[in-house]
Amino acid sequence: MTREHYIRQLDSLRENLLRLGSMVEHALERAMKSLETWDMALASQVVHDDLEIDATWHAIEEQVIKVIATQQPVARDVRLLSTTFAIAGELERIGDYAAGIGRRLQRVTSRPALVTPPPGLSEMGKLARRMLTISLEAFLRQEIATAHSLVKEEEQVDILEKRVRQELLTLAQHEPQRLEAVVDMLEVVHLLERAADRTTNIGERVIYLVTNTNEELNP
Repeated sequence: MTREHYIRQLDSLRENLLRLGSMVEHALERAMKSLETWDMALASQVVHDDLEIDATWHAIEEQVIKVIATQQPVARDVRLLSTTFAIAGELERIGDYAAGIGRRLQRVTSRPALVTPPPGLSEMGKLARRMLTISLEAFLRQEIATAHSLVKEEEQVDILEKRVRQELLTLAQHEPQRLEAVVDMLEVVHLLERAADRTTNIGERVIYLVTNTNEELNP
Protein backbone atom coordinates (compact mmCIF):
# COMPACT_ATOMS: atom_id res chain seq x y z
CA MET A 1 0.00 0.00 0.00
CA THR A 2 1.19 3.50 -0.73
CA ARG A 3 1.96 6.06 1.94
CA GLU A 4 -0.93 8.17 0.65
CA HIS A 5 -3.35 5.29 1.19
CA TYR A 6 -1.99 4.78 4.70
CA ILE A 7 -2.54 8.46 5.52
CA ARG A 8 -6.08 8.21 4.18
CA GLN A 9 -6.66 5.25 6.48
CA LEU A 10 -5.53 7.27 9.51
CA ASP A 11 -7.67 10.24 8.45
CA SER A 12 -10.66 7.93 8.03
CA LEU A 13 -10.11 6.60 11.54
CA ARG A 14 -10.13 10.10 13.00
CA GLU A 15 -13.30 10.97 11.10
CA ASN A 16 -15.06 7.80 12.19
CA LEU A 17 -14.07 8.38 15.81
CA LEU A 18 -15.42 11.92 15.73
CA ARG A 19 -18.59 10.64 14.08
CA LEU A 20 -18.98 8.14 16.90
CA GLY A 21 -18.42 10.97 19.38
CA SER A 22 -21.17 13.00 17.72
CA MET A 23 -23.55 10.05 17.91
CA VAL A 24 -22.86 9.65 21.62
CA GLU A 25 -23.28 13.39 22.26
CA HIS A 26 -26.70 13.28 20.64
CA ALA A 27 -27.61 10.15 22.60
CA LEU A 28 -26.82 11.88 25.89
CA GLU A 29 -28.75 14.96 24.84
CA ARG A 30 -31.82 12.96 23.83
CA ALA A 31 -31.64 10.80 26.96
CA MET A 32 -31.73 13.85 29.22
CA LYS A 33 -34.48 15.47 27.17
CA SER A 34 -36.59 12.32 27.46
CA LEU A 35 -36.10 12.37 31.23
CA GLU A 36 -36.96 16.04 31.57
CA THR A 37 -40.10 15.78 29.40
CA TRP A 38 -41.19 12.21 30.25
CA ASP A 39 -40.99 11.41 26.53
CA MET A 40 -41.18 7.64 26.39
CA ALA A 41 -40.91 7.50 22.59
CA LEU A 42 -37.65 9.44 22.73
CA ALA A 43 -36.34 7.22 25.52
CA SER A 44 -37.09 4.14 23.41
CA GLN A 45 -35.30 5.73 20.45
CA VAL A 46 -32.19 6.33 22.56
CA VAL A 47 -32.18 2.68 23.62
CA HIS A 48 -32.65 1.52 20.01
CA ASP A 49 -29.97 3.85 18.61
CA ASP A 50 -27.40 2.36 20.98
CA LEU A 51 -27.21 -0.55 18.52
CA GLU A 52 -25.81 1.81 15.87
CA ILE A 53 -23.31 3.21 18.36
CA ASP A 54 -22.13 -0.31 19.15
CA ALA A 55 -21.84 -1.15 15.45
CA THR A 56 -19.77 1.97 14.79
CA TRP A 57 -17.52 1.17 17.73
CA HIS A 58 -16.89 -2.36 16.43
CA ALA A 59 -16.17 -1.00 12.94
CA ILE A 60 -13.52 1.37 14.35
CA GLU A 61 -11.88 -1.41 16.32
CA GLU A 62 -11.76 -3.61 13.22
CA GLN A 63 -10.32 -0.71 11.23
CA VAL A 64 -7.58 -0.16 13.81
CA ILE A 65 -6.67 -3.85 13.83
CA LYS A 66 -6.54 -3.93 10.02
CA VAL A 67 -4.19 -0.93 9.86
CA ILE A 68 -1.85 -2.46 12.43
CA ALA A 69 -1.90 -5.82 10.63
CA THR A 70 -1.27 -4.44 7.15
CA GLN A 71 1.05 -1.52 7.87
CA GLN A 72 4.20 -0.93 9.86
CA PRO A 73 3.19 2.15 11.86
CA VAL A 74 5.91 4.23 13.46
CA ALA A 75 5.81 4.99 17.18
CA ARG A 76 3.74 8.16 16.80
CA ASP A 77 1.17 6.35 14.66
CA VAL A 78 1.06 3.43 17.08
CA ARG A 79 0.08 5.89 19.81
CA LEU A 80 -2.59 7.36 17.54
CA LEU A 81 -4.00 3.93 16.76
CA SER A 82 -4.00 2.78 20.38
CA THR A 83 -5.52 6.09 21.47
CA THR A 84 -8.25 5.82 18.84
CA PHE A 85 -8.97 2.26 19.95
CA ALA A 86 -9.19 3.31 23.62
CA ILE A 87 -11.30 6.42 23.02
CA ALA A 88 -13.75 4.46 20.88
CA GLY A 89 -14.24 2.13 23.83
CA GLU A 90 -14.85 5.04 26.20
CA LEU A 91 -17.41 6.53 23.81
CA GLU A 92 -19.21 3.21 23.51
CA ARG A 93 -19.53 3.05 27.29
CA ILE A 94 -20.93 6.60 27.45
CA GLY A 95 -23.43 5.55 24.80
CA ASP A 96 -24.39 2.66 27.06
CA TYR A 97 -24.98 5.12 29.91
CA ALA A 98 -27.27 7.21 27.70
CA ALA A 99 -29.24 4.09 26.80
CA GLY A 100 -29.29 3.22 30.49
CA ILE A 101 -30.97 6.54 31.26
CA GLY A 102 -33.60 5.73 28.65
CA ARG A 103 -34.23 2.36 30.28
CA ARG A 104 -34.48 3.94 33.74
CA LEU A 105 -37.12 6.31 32.43
CA GLN A 106 -39.09 3.40 31.03
CA ARG A 107 -38.94 1.80 34.46
CA VAL A 108 -39.64 4.88 36.59
CA THR A 109 -42.82 5.76 34.72
CA SER A 110 -44.27 2.39 35.76
CA ARG A 111 -43.80 3.16 39.45
CA PRO A 112 -46.90 3.87 41.58
CA ALA A 113 -45.44 7.26 42.60
CA LEU A 114 -43.29 9.39 40.32
CA VAL A 115 -40.38 11.65 41.23
CA THR A 116 -39.76 14.90 39.39
CA PRO A 117 -36.07 14.99 38.38
CA PRO A 118 -34.23 17.55 40.57
CA PRO A 119 -32.91 20.60 38.66
CA GLY A 120 -29.39 19.54 39.53
CA LEU A 121 -29.86 16.38 37.51
CA SER A 122 -30.37 18.41 34.36
CA GLU A 123 -27.25 20.43 35.23
CA MET A 124 -25.28 17.20 35.59
CA GLY A 125 -26.46 16.13 32.15
CA LYS A 126 -25.39 19.41 30.60
CA LEU A 127 -21.98 19.21 32.27
CA ALA A 128 -21.45 15.62 31.13
CA ARG A 129 -22.30 16.57 27.54
CA ARG A 130 -20.02 19.61 27.72
CA MET A 131 -17.18 17.47 29.05
CA LEU A 132 -17.69 15.04 26.19
CA THR A 133 -17.48 17.90 23.70
CA ILE A 134 -14.32 19.23 25.37
CA SER A 135 -12.67 15.82 25.37
CA LEU A 136 -13.36 15.36 21.65
CA GLU A 137 -12.03 18.84 20.91
CA ALA A 138 -8.88 17.95 22.84
CA PHE A 139 -8.45 14.89 20.62
CA LEU A 140 -9.19 16.77 17.40
CA ARG A 141 -6.75 19.57 18.23
CA GLN A 142 -4.38 17.39 20.27
CA GLU A 143 -4.34 20.06 22.98
CA ILE A 144 -3.12 19.13 26.45
CA ALA A 145 -4.55 22.29 28.01
CA THR A 146 -8.01 21.43 26.72
CA ALA A 147 -7.70 17.95 28.20
CA HIS A 148 -6.61 19.43 31.55
CA SER A 149 -9.67 21.71 31.60
CA LEU A 150 -11.79 18.61 32.19
CA VAL A 151 -10.58 18.47 35.78
CA LYS A 152 -12.53 21.56 36.90
CA GLU A 153 -15.60 20.36 35.04
CA GLU A 154 -15.38 17.01 36.82
CA GLU A 155 -15.20 18.78 40.17
CA GLN A 156 -18.49 20.53 39.38
CA VAL A 157 -20.07 17.21 38.46
CA ASP A 158 -18.97 15.75 41.81
CA ILE A 159 -20.49 18.68 43.70
CA LEU A 160 -23.78 18.32 41.85
CA GLU A 161 -23.80 14.56 42.33
CA LYS A 162 -23.56 14.89 46.11
CA ARG A 163 -26.24 17.58 46.21
CA VAL A 164 -28.71 15.73 43.99
CA ARG A 165 -28.10 12.44 45.76
CA GLN A 166 -28.81 14.04 49.12
CA GLU A 167 -31.97 15.71 47.81
CA LEU A 168 -33.28 12.39 46.54
CA LEU A 169 -32.45 10.54 49.75
CA THR A 170 -34.19 13.23 51.78
CA LEU A 171 -37.25 12.91 49.57
CA ALA A 172 -37.29 9.14 50.10
CA GLN A 173 -37.15 9.64 53.86
CA HIS A 174 -40.11 12.03 53.88
CA GLU A 175 -42.14 10.25 51.20
CA PRO A 176 -41.35 6.52 51.39
CA GLN A 177 -44.03 5.75 48.79
CA ARG A 178 -41.64 7.26 46.25
CA LEU A 179 -38.69 5.08 47.26
CA GLU A 180 -38.66 2.93 44.13
CA ALA A 181 -38.77 5.97 41.85
CA VAL A 182 -36.03 7.62 43.91
CA VAL A 183 -33.83 4.55 43.43
CA ASP A 184 -34.31 4.85 39.66
CA MET A 185 -33.30 8.51 39.78
CA LEU A 186 -30.24 7.67 41.88
CA GLU A 187 -29.20 5.26 39.16
CA VAL A 188 -29.47 8.08 36.62
CA VAL A 189 -27.24 10.21 38.85
CA HIS A 190 -24.69 7.39 38.89
CA LEU A 191 -24.82 6.97 35.11
CA LEU A 192 -24.17 10.67 34.54
CA GLU A 193 -21.28 10.63 37.00
CA ARG A 194 -19.77 7.66 35.18
CA ALA A 195 -20.22 9.39 31.81
CA ALA A 196 -18.28 12.38 33.13
CA ASP A 197 -15.55 10.05 34.41
CA ARG A 198 -15.24 8.47 30.99
CA THR A 199 -14.60 11.87 29.41
CA THR A 200 -11.63 12.38 31.72
CA ASN A 201 -10.36 9.00 30.53
CA ILE A 202 -10.53 10.38 26.99
CA GLY A 203 -8.57 13.41 28.15
CA GLU A 204 -5.90 11.13 29.61
CA ARG A 205 -5.61 9.31 26.30
CA VAL A 206 -5.14 12.62 24.49
CA ILE A 207 -2.32 13.54 26.89
CA TYR A 208 -0.71 10.17 26.23
CA LEU A 209 -1.01 10.71 22.47
CA VAL A 210 0.68 14.10 22.61
CA THR A 211 3.32 13.50 25.30
CA ASN A 212 3.80 9.71 25.38
CA THR A 213 3.27 9.85 29.15
CA ASN A 214 0.46 8.61 31.37
CA GLU A 215 -1.31 11.18 33.56
CA GLU A 216 -4.38 10.72 35.70
CA LEU A 217 -6.97 13.48 35.50
CA ASN A 218 -9.38 11.85 37.94
CA PRO A 219 -7.22 10.02 40.53
